[in-house]
Amino acid sequence: MLVEAELQGRDGSWHKARLWVDSGSTEFFISGALARDLGIDLSAAEDPAFQSADLDIQGLFGIRIGGKDLDPGGESIHVKFQPYWLFTTMQSDGNLPPSLLKKYHIVFDYPRRRLTIADPGKIKPRGNASPASIHPQTGIVQLDASIEGNSYSFALDMGASYSYISEAKLAELLTLHPEWSNVTGTLGYSNMWGWWPFNEQSFSLVRIPKIQWGNITLKNTGIAGVPDFSHSGQTLGEWYSSKTSRPVDGFLGANALKAYRVEIDYANHCVYFEKGKHRSQPEMDMVGISVRQLPDLTYQVLGLVIAKGTLPVQGLEPGDIIVSIDGFAVKGATMGTVVDKLRGKTGAIRQIIIDRNGKKILVNARVEHYL
Repeated sequence: MLVEAELQGRDGSWHKARLWVDSGSTEFFISGALARDLGIDLSAAEDPAFQSADLDIQGLFGIRIGGKDLDPGGESIHVKFQPYWLFTTMQSDGNLPPSLLKKYHIVFDYPRRRLTIADPGKIKPRGNASPASIHPQTGIVQLDASIEGNSYSFALDMGASYSYISEAKLAELLTLHPEWSNVTGTLGYSNMWGWWPFNEQSFSLVRIPKIQWGNITLKNTGIAGVPDFSHSGQTLGEWYSSKTSRPVDGFLGANALKAYRVEIDYANHCVYFEKGKHRSQPEMDMVGISVRQLPDLTYQVLGLVIAKGTLPVQGLEPGDIIVSIDGFAVKGATMGTVVDKLRGKTGAIRQIIIDRNGKKILVNARVEHYL
């Protein structure tokens, strides 16, 4: 979820900013461009000897959203210079982490596309109540789950467009239920950035018929299995568990919750879910490729999705640079915009112009139903 905000500069002036609300982050960061607008001294980062991807600065003077002043509370702020795609793929200026949000009562209302930030006790909770575990420092929320009688635990990650689990856990479920819809390779909402997690073009994607999560039942939820998360063999769940109050197997993102009003009562360690009016749309009726944005803001084909042992997409190859989709020039567009241009009704043709080794090629790519 992205929100319009205002941040106060060193001279007391207010500057507009587009912030990514990320309930799964442990950092409060802003871009170098926004830092300069705010009058923050970045001379240390301009030193040739500076090798870091970010620069720690003293807390902001002020931040407000929807006219409400928030308390930065001495939060450590990072000015991030890398990875570039954190800002360019969403066209954002920074993020709002749960360490700041946990001071408030938060409502993510996806059907109405609205974020509410209120002081504790100022909102009468609505919906299905589920007790939650919340890390006292990071503010990251987790709820226990049941899938086919097996116990799992997932973090609530509203900053993620898709849901992820350690690959071994997903493989166990798929072994027991080979009939569940599945593909290899990310696309649609699961194609978050193309750079993180690494090697996403080889991930398994599975649609799980039912997940009992807290006191709600999530139906037909797509989830991606992430193999070893680091060179040391650390799994996604092990990595994520370093910032949760108890071990987790992964996290559930916006794809699982887009039909809900999700209310987090941090003070009372409780999450409320209320299902709203949501027009269901096919998530993965599209051209079966994963993409990523390059530093020059062009988009590259990262991988081709494998479905039922075949490659439905013909004419495209990993490494191709996408010039346009149905006449829309993709360079500089957001990741979500580019992915949406690949959608359509099953059987529709998307005219994709690519650059392959300096040669322009027109590919008529067919929209298929995946997952």
